[in-house]
Amino acid sequence: MLEARVKDLAQRSSGQEPEEARRLLLKSLGLYPLPRRTDLRAQVVGSIKRDGYRIEKLRYESQPGLLATAHLYIPDGSGPFPVVLSPHGHFQFKKSQPMIQARGISLALEGFATLIVDSPGVSWDRNPQNERLAIGEHNDWFLSLGVSIQGVYAWDLMRGLDYLETRADMDCSKVGITGASGGGTAALYTFAIDDRITCAVPVCFATSLEVNPHNGCLCNHVPGVLNCGDRTDILAIRAPKPVMLVGATIDEEYPPEGHQRAYEKLRAIYRGRKAESNVRLELIEGKHDYNRRMREVMVAFMREHLLGEPSRPFCPEKRPMTDGETNPYQVGTADVADPRLQVTTWYQRESKSFRDLLEESLREETTDPFEAHKRLVGWGRYGRIERVKTTDSVSLHDGGTPDPTPGSIGLPFQDLDQRLAIYLGLSLPEIIAQILHYTLPGGPEGWEASTLSGNPTDALTSMIASVKTLVGNAQTQIAPKKIIAVGAASSFTAMYIKLLRPDLEIETSHSLGGWQEALERNDRLLIQPGARYLRWPFNQAQKD
Repeated sequence: MLEARVKDLAQRSSGQEPEEARRLLLKSLGLYPLPRRTDLRAQVVGSIKRDGYRIEKLRYESQPGLLATAHLYIPDGSGPFPVVLSPHGHFQFKKSQPMIQARGISLALEGFATLIVDSPGVSWDRNPQNERLAIGEHNDWFLSLGVSIQGVYAWDLMRGLDYLETRADMDCSKVGITGASGGGTAALYTFAIDDRITCAVPVCFATSLEVNPHNGCLCNHVPGVLNCGDRTDILAIRAPKPVMLVGATIDEEYPPEGHQRAYEKLRAIYRGRKAESNVRLELIEGKHDYNRRMREVMVAFMREHLLGEPSRPFCPEKRPMTDGETNPYQVGTADVADPRLQVTTWYQRESKSFRDLLEESLREETTDPFEAHKRLVGWGRYGRIERVKTTDSVSLHDGGTPDPTPGSIGLPFQDLDQRLAIYLGLSLPEIIAQILHYTLPGGPEGWEASTLSGNPTDALTSMIASVKTLVGNAQTQIAPKKIIAVGAASSFTAMYIKLLRPDLEIETSHSLGGWQEALERNDRLLIQPGARYLRWPFNQAQKD
């Protein structure tokens, strides 16, 4: 059901005006309103001279106390140089990765100043080359309460561009952005929210969620991002600015079919703006990376749209360097352990963390009411939901724990894909509460017609099957008057049900005082994605 819901929302155009879509996206990224542009405290701490270019080693604070480290590749000459922002993905050595170095060198030799900012925090890069490890783990479910790692990275890049605007050798009227994998994610979102960026080349990322909604890295799952539509809807916020999608032929997570579908959808949007030629797709032989041919098609696109040159399929790399995974022999780049590549020493890397930002965000005043009925999803479109017989009291408990009372229904939280729920901006208890609202007698009138307008599958959810088995012997269709819930997640579910059925009496084993309690209890089943913007709606439910 969750997968079908994600694909359905991706298939349908959001139909939002660009500014409304941008506002929703900023909330998903945890950037609404945008943070204050505080003192960057920027320092160039060293420079490495190379043949045809130099690398300046840069550190700054994108937010007070939040350390950002970067390499700025600058061509020989006085400039001013057009700029390319170059975020990277989950590569082991961040900006020192040979493939990332090669991108900076290639662009510098073409006359572009290139800013490669280290991604914040740690994923598969727990090594001395990671200068932003102190910011915290990417694989942290609780950040979806109020902090998006992609939002933090986007703001790092925007503040890096703020710094470049202070320099006479940079032409910030001509700015492009490109990155692969998680860097493609950052490129897409930063392009969507920063009007200073002229064109974008997301690589191995911008596939349609219609094709594959399962993107393993937790930090890619931006809370409630499906409220903005598919990835093409996010890129379309900047239409008709030029966009090139680049994909690999061997990429299960971001498959070529997904790139093709995204291209078709984006081209249709741009056709309506009479700018179809501003959208391009390149599917390159190889695996999930940013290989030499990908660099060559990207450079041609940047030269066309930042320098006004004629369109070309690719620009041969002036100094062929290390290629991608299919040909990993390293040439033309420094060893990842070269100490000269380091911006900071180990004792200079203290930084505010993701958890610090999260706790700050949860203390802010929330803006949006939690309107349970408006959030109700027609789950019957995505699987068969049947009414069941019950008595005037229903008992619930957290699945996987012992049945506290005979006939209590174990709720299958562990069977649900929480990553997809984060995309949808729904908590697992809210999802189960909505399904129970349809399932138990006394639910909304006419729900069958309103939720089965699509093509339901023949599959029953394990929860619905459990409900039918446990209450199937009841003889009458009685709407329950009371729900008894044992366990933190089941208690939360009962509270959600009461929002949908205010006359229902609930008895819960756990009392919750606010969204941040999921963080305090260290219970990820209680996480409400995007909670920082939602008012706590349960005070009356708990009082009753």
